[in-house]
Amino acid sequence: MTPKERLLIEWFERYTARYRDAVDLLPAALELKYRHSRRVAENARLIALGLKLDESEIQLAEICGLVHDIGRFPQYSRYGTFRDADTLDHGLAGRKTLETEGVPSLLDEDEWASVSCAVEYHNRKTDDLPADLPENARQLLNIIRDADKLDIMDLVLHSVARDGFRELPGMLPHIRLSRELTPSVVEEFQKHRSISTSHLETVADFLLMLAFWFYDFNFFSSRQIAVSRDLIGRLQKELPETPFIRELFAGIRKMTNSEGMEISLPDLK
Repeated sequence: MTPKERLLIEWFERYTARYRDAVDLLPAALELKYRHSRRVAENARLIALGLKLDESEIQLAEICGLVHDIGRFPQYSRYGTFRDADTLDHGLAGRKTLETEGVPSLLDEDEWASVSCAVEYHNRKTDDLPADLPENARQLLNIIRDADKLDIMDLVLHSVARDGFRELPGMLPHIRLSRELTPSVVEEFQKHRSISTSHLETVADFLLMLAFWFYDFNFFSSRQIAVSRDLIGRLQKELPETPFIRELFAGIRKMTNSEGMEISLPDLK
């Protein structure tokens, strides 16, 4: 571990400690985000290793993964929810938090430019990302977006398998704990390959969104990690057995079996 990496990890621990109570416990929702941040950091490191980046780039990816959701802490403390639509953009809030806390002084200018970009934009829809991002910043952003997705998929699947998603009601409080797909949601996925989480109505809809994330991964190494964790099989197991689902997962398996294959959505109609 380099001195720079150690300083940033220590800063993260000090900052998140502000939200702990008298017996050193975080609120359950923030404990979830704290652990998520540590796992995203590890995912980012693994993706960067798979890309054969140099050591400094790997360390920066890991650091960025650690702080990518730092905006969640003031968000939840102030509003008691993680719903950006009702409160604030946690990506933008994260960048502002890092600036206010002096984190830019712990990084080189180019490193801060990439980290601030990745933190601010990691939660944006692909179509809403700036088109003129520098190559280094875009690469780091894409690593963090993939690392974030990998952990969310794993976390949700553990919860669904354990208790039907009842453990994580705060993630999507508006959805029903049903394994039935909503026809309008399926239709929207077929047309656009994406959907706003506000349109999801059931746990099955949410799982379907996670399945389509395989088409959003930016790097083959991200898909390799997903395959190594059996995310494909675990997702399919929790979804209804329909021709639509069978064809969707056949396409996902075909895609993940060949590095460099152009990602195209199968005809699901």
